[in-house]
Amino acid sequence: MASFEYDSNSDIVRLIYEQGEKVQGDSRRPHLGCSAIGRECSREIWYSFRWAGQVMWSGRMLRLFDRGQREEIVLVDALKSIGCEVWEGDPRTGKQFRVKFESGHIKGSADGVCRGLPGDPKTPHLLEFKTHNDKSFKHLVTNGVAESKPQHLVQMFLYMKGLKLPKALYVAVNKNNDELYTEVIEYDARLADEYLEKAKDIVASEIEPEKISQRPDWYKCKFCSFKGQCHFGVPLSMNCRTCNKVEVHDEGEWFCSLYGDKLPLDKQKKGCERWKSV
Repeated sequence: MASFEYDSNSDIVRLIYEQGEKVQGDSRRPHLGCSAIGRECSREIWYSFRWAGQVMWSGRMLRLFDRGQREEIVLVDALKSIGCEVWEGDPRTGKQFRVKFESGHIKGSADGVCRGLPGDPKTPHLLEFKTHNDKSFKHLVTNGVAESKPQHLVQMFLYMKGLKLPKALYVAVNKNNDELYTEVIEYDARLADEYLEKAKDIVASEIEPEKISQRPDWYKCKFCSFKGQCHFGVPLSMNCRTCNKVEVHDEGEWFCSLYGDKLPLDKQKKGCERWKSV
């Protein structure tokens, strides 16, 4: 029998990756997502909210993101199989559970809500599903969500606050061997409010917050999508959100003080010939 050596750089793999990269959507979110607020660096969050640059993912990373989304379906079925009631969408709207805070610029979409968990069958729990590589999963199992994944913890606190839920069920999958880990998280109003205030400050800030480090080779800066803008003087992308004439208004709106107009999303992305960086 002939043997074949697998080549990760083969034309087939390359073409699959390239096709994913071609069709990936615009990475610029209209709002500041709850999933980002727990990041340690406020400057990174501000750059993302202000569209300082367009983040383009590799084909391999896009497949990893897709894997995480597909895993949610599997985990929902697993919870139902042990007798839990699971709501993937809000029964009142028929859409995904959503939260919105402070002037409409801070938002998030939850994975779901469940009830009927062993030991606490009557309490509705927020659902948060995450996939991990082997190293991350082992650290999570040893140290718990609060220490291992504080960004995920903040995300859940904000969802629990917005949906008025007392607990969350964090379900993690090891992508290497399909091992599962679960942890029940109790709502902490103090921490939720603390991070919501952080988010409000970032939304309201007209200038970049302080750097988390002056060293671009520091491990938390090294792989940041906005390292160029932060450390090496790469200009901010030209759009309305990086212009010094823009104003952040309530109801999730942006306003141009130069022309005296509201800025719809499509116009925000284009900017204009009178753009001047913040």
